[in-house]
Amino acid sequence: MLLMAVLRDSVVRGQKNPLHYALPLRLKQELRLSGLTRTGLAQRAGISHPVVSALEARKSLTTVGIVAQLASALGVSASWLSFGIGDRSPMENASCDGMGERLKAMRTLRGHTRTALARLAQVSPGTVSHIEEGGQAKVNTLESLAQALGVSPGWLAFGVGPQVLCAPRRGRPPAQSSAPVG
Repeated sequence: MLLMAVLRDSVVRGQKNPLHYALPLRLKQELRLSGLTRTGLAQRAGISHPVVSALEARKSLTTVGIVAQLASALGVSASWLSFGIGDRSPMENASCDGMGERLKAMRTLRGHTRTALARLAQVSPGTVSHIEEGGQAKVNTLESLAQALGVSPGWLAFGVGPQVLCAPRRGRPPAQSSAPVG
């Protein structure tokens, strides 16, 4: 009964619970495939062991910058590890350099103020300002901003991959005509 109360109180109402994103699963899979321990990965990535442990255990999400360091240490794509986008193998040297400029450019292109974008992404205007001024963003925050702007979170975070992701089609593929062409 106590466990149910704790679980009920820990779920974020009205939006996706960030602890359910698949990043921890991808991290756990890559950790197992690499043969590294959490401590070994943390040392290789240049971060603290508790960050890796908390992320893998779904206790917290971290910034896209930390995920880029983890991806580099594991030899996988940062976009794939962060958001499940693209191929697992690294195509880039992942860095969050320019993330703020990309965010500001897309916000301006879409005609949003910081406050309007914050409202659409369900974050604070201060969060948008912080990122645009060169600060880091948590994975779930950046994904919300990317969705509000209609761009790929991998592109927004790391500047790699397609700027806009094609939405998967639902239902059956379009019918092929049997009529002769011409």
